[in-house]
Amino acid sequence: MQAVHRLLRERLDRVPRSAVWEQIHRAFEIGEPRDRNLHFNAEQRRLLREQCRSAWGFDPLEGFPQGNRREVAAEAIDEKIARERPDDRYVLVKGRLPEPLPPLASDLSLRVPVSGLNPDAIAQVVVIENLDSFDDWYAFRSPAELADALVLYRGHAGLARGTRNLLSILPEHIPVTVFPDWDPAGLLIALTLPRADALLAPTLTDALLAKGSPEHFAGQHREARHLDNADLGGWQPVWDAMKAARISLKQQHMLALGAALRRISLGDRSTTVQIRDDAE
Repeated sequence: MQAVHRLLRERLDRVPRSAVWEQIHRAFEIGEPRDRNLHFNAEQRRLLREQCRSAWGFDPLEGFPQGNRREVAAEAIDEKIARERPDDRYVLVKGRLPEPLPPLASDLSLRVPVSGLNPDAIAQVVVIENLDSFDDWYAFRSPAELADALVLYRGHAGLARGTRNLLSILPEHIPVTVFPDWDPAGLLIALTLPRADALLAPTLTDALLAKGSPEHFAGQHREARHLDNADLGGWQPVWDAMKAARISLKQQHMLALGAALRRISLGDRSTTVQIRDDAE
């Protein structure tokens, strides 16, 4: 759809025969293949515009319909082309919900619109990477200082965008703590969120380290390269420990082995972080 829009908007007389344009040509049988290009004259562009409008339900020259799926459905045949996804404005939360939302039992969570959360009534936020760990949050050995936190599932795809939208509007005085897997991908998730003031990391023990996956760590080489070139501040000792261990530890292993979680500030560039539990 974007390719056709650009062809019509710029009145192109040819385009490269890419996989996208080969698909368009098979679908509409318009355009003349020559050499490595697909050629269009003015009449062929007009016919392509008409056929696309009939197939898609909107004028490709005017671009994608704006809005969510309900709004786009008024024009387009495929409502899923909407740029705004169902979860873009929503987050999945539990813990201490801000007023006027009601209190929740520890095993309950609530999907709410970002606009339904009063930022001024939020004391602090904990963002959790994995959904089952979000569900099991109260079973983790987390710091007592997080007892009044709004607990937020980071999510993936659209739901992650909802999380990012909420974090981007939080007042600066509200601390945000991120709880990811203990591996390069998890640390990069924490580093690239719109807001992150602290990281929850496990106190390492021999039993916990034995559960780590060298294969998963090795597969995250792109994330590792990014972290090597990033200013990690107070999280640098965490990354150093990961590189020394060369394993990926999942949140589920931290829970299963009862690992104590420690809150490590991003902004403190002088703190020495206790990584191992020397008492074990």
